[in-house]
Amino acid sequence: MPTGRPGRRRRRSPPSRLLRLRWRGEALALRLLLALLRGRSHTTMRRGIRLACRLAAPALAQRLSTAGANLERVYGDQLSPAQRRQLAGESLQSFFLSCLESIIQPVDPQRITAEGEGLAALMAMHRRGEAVIVGSLHLGCWDLGLRWLSERLPHLAVIYRPAHNPHADALLNAARSANSHCRWISQFDARGILQSLRDGCGLVVMTDLYSHRTALMVDFLGLRTRFATGPVALSQKTGAPLFPVAHVRGDDGRFRLICGAPLQPGHGPEALAAQAAALARWHEPWIQAYAEQYYWINRRWRPGDGSGERLRPIAPPAPRALAAGGEWRRRP
Repeated sequence: MPTGRPGRRRRRSPPSRLLRLRWRGEALALRLLLALLRGRSHTTMRRGIRLACRLAAPALAQRLSTAGANLERVYGDQLSPAQRRQLAGESLQSFFLSCLESIIQPVDPQRITAEGEGLAALMAMHRRGEAVIVGSLHLGCWDLGLRWLSERLPHLAVIYRPAHNPHADALLNAARSANSHCRWISQFDARGILQSLRDGCGLVVMTDLYSHRTALMVDFLGLRTRFATGPVALSQKTGAPLFPVAHVRGDDGRFRLICGAPLQPGHGPEALAAQAAALARWHEPWIQAYAEQYYWINRRWRPGDGSGERLRPIAPPAPRALAAGGEWRRRP
């Protein structure tokens, strides 16, 4: 999964023989799973995910509980318990599909629509060899958005969180690269991340993950929220503008990639906070419009970390996200 938090990997002792054997066993199982999934259609995977979630309901109970608690924190009594359960379940299914979209049968490119006031500027800057940062989030079809960008931006890299198992990590990167033609940089490779921007590459980062290492708080969905400083700090350090993007599955079977106007970096902590707040504001309407596709299972607000305070009221999700059971029941 792409991530947005460059960090420092702790030094570990060499793996034991038993751990190495375990890694090889996991890699073999993953290789078989990838072979099974490769070439499967979206319709087949939707049905499979629905069935798998029903069968694995006890194992997924904690994830669904986290999603329900987040929805209650954000929307309060504007959502009934049944609506929270509905959105939590669809959010989890959407997350699983999003993780597989880089592996299963690619969708017809004609079904992907790209738009937004920042799209032309993003393309033009990349053609001129200028560094750009694409600020993504865990909403909808992020791997399909990445595929669309990678086919048009020849020098594109993605910050990702590597798997603990190096054999599995290599297999997953090879599977992702089959559909998305970009370079994958570990979040722990700070030198590689900075060098990619200095070389004029485009860099894709996830901007909505929890970070316990930052003191930066922003208004996100009306709540005081810890914000990972990685994306905005990279923008400030390198001078590269930050383009916010969203990517969603439409009710008509199409996929949308939306690119906002570039958020220019400034200097100092106040400019850093302002850029982060602007990024959160840009993403909010898309989360509201496609709430059933957002990553509600992320523990974004945690006890004792200073987050979660209500800063302003927020409207309920858009009616389409709640109507007739949501996207997963309307679509085949």
